[in-house]
Amino acid sequence: MAYYDLRSFMEACQQHGEMITVGKQVHWNLEAGAIMRRIAEIGAPMAYMPRITGYPDNYGLLGAPLSKGWLSDFSRVAIALELDPLTPYEQLMDAFAERMERPIRPMQVANGPCKQNIVQGKDINLFRFPAPYLHVGDGGRYLDTFGVTVTKDPDSDWVNWGVYRHMIHNKSILGGIVNPFQHIGMMYYQRYEARNKPMPFAIFFGGCPTAAMIGSMQVPAGVSEAAVAGGLRREPMHLVKCESNDLLVPATAEMVIEGHVRPYERWDEGPFGEATGYRASPRMPRPVFRVDCITHRDDPIIPVSCAGTDLDECEILFGVISLTSGIRRELRESGLPVRSAFSPPGLKFALLIVTVEAGHAGIADQVTSVVRGCKAGVNFQYIMVVEDNVNPTNFTEALHAVFTKCHPSEGIQIFGLAPGHPLIPFLDLHDKLHARGAGMTLDATTPVHWDPSVDHMARISFAEAYPPAIQRRVDGQWAGYAGGDINSNVVAAFQTEATGRGGSDE
Repeated sequence: MAYYDLRSFMEACQQHGEMITVGKQVHWNLEAGAIMRRIAEIGAPMAYMPRITGYPDNYGLLGAPLSKGWLSDFSRVAIALELDPLTPYEQLMDAFAERMERPIRPMQVANGPCKQNIVQGKDINLFRFPAPYLHVGDGGRYLDTFGVTVTKDPDSDWVNWGVYRHMIHNKSILGGIVNPFQHIGMMYYQRYEARNKPMPFAIFFGGCPTAAMIGSMQVPAGVSEAAVAGGLRREPMHLVKCESNDLLVPATAEMVIEGHVRPYERWDEGPFGEATGYRASPRMPRPVFRVDCITHRDDPIIPVSCAGTDLDECEILFGVISLTSGIRRELRESGLPVRSAFSPPGLKFALLIVTVEAGHAGIADQVTSVVRGCKAGVNFQYIMVVEDNVNPTNFTEALHAVFTKCHPSEGIQIFGLAPGHPLIPFLDLHDKLHARGAGMTLDATTPVHWDPSVDHMARISFAEAYPPAIQRRVDGQWAGYAGGDINSNVVAAFQTEATGRGGSDE
């Protein structure tokens, strides 16, 4: 059964050892951010902080809801999808892709817990909620780093859900990045501002965890994220109408901020420590989000993502899962002999590793053309193409393949001009503003003109240097080896196989 709200997801995580409650008081000024950043870097459980300095008890922060650390797994994503926390990555991706293809239309309901408190007019004060100052050097306190912003195309039924940052300017005004190529930017600049009309918005926090997941992912323009979120949870989302506009938000949200964005109004916002691991965007004039109403549950919980070098929510959801899923689909639909694709956690979705069937001339160039030709490709500056005897989710194995098989002059292709994301750290301000980047492809496939009888490129690994029967025997008796004299047991097992007494070498 799908999670009713954020709190039921928290309970599930606590049962699996994936959440702790911080009993001591935590200061919103850097201390809360430092706790979240540490969690993201070492893979600790997410932290519920119900005692924030200067705020009523239980006006809490939920730090690092899905980040797990450089060497950690995707257990909290699995829990959010109601899967076993130990679900392997490939199975998790298969389940994700299958559910993404089966959206379920949302249901509108009359009321919900998010309406327990309604604040309007002069009573609006964004500082009533524990907005953290996350990193040294940030431009201000960011109330929204893992909320979902809702906007609607005025010319159709298309409603966009997206996770964007929002800094508090004053008690009733927020500000954040609105990139023209993002769906919110397409709506604001092309539909509303171009007609000199204000754009209604709503920002909701919490609700079912799949809502924030979908807001962090790439869903095609015109597709309802609410329906895709329903597909992920395998039940329809229950939505309720806002108080000050016609937008719909999850009825079980912790808090909803409603308002409008005026055309051509800009205030300085930023900088902010971004998911790239740097303060990659300068302080500059950006659109202004004016708040008309706030509704919230009793004792609201604000989920927060503290971006940085190692694994934050944006990287897990946007890079490792969403972008990779989209790229895998594009490559498979192209008809190329592609086996898998993976964006290694911790590399800020700059690198894509693609595995292909061996023996196809020019395959690395063809893969690169597909990746750079699709929307998601703008995020990957580096593409590694390896053969399908390499496990792309084993980063050490992938690096070994590239740095032993990629020829330094013949195997590397540099693209001096390619589409670029404005948050790429190595770009200057001009290139950021014009989405101009660069790229590199590293080809670690075996040249097709090589003589296959020459065995100097055969990989020496457990999976490839031993017959399947030996592999099964070693795997099956591994616990026995560890319980006794492992050296003598291994020798005996191999001697048995070699003399044919332990089964055939398949």
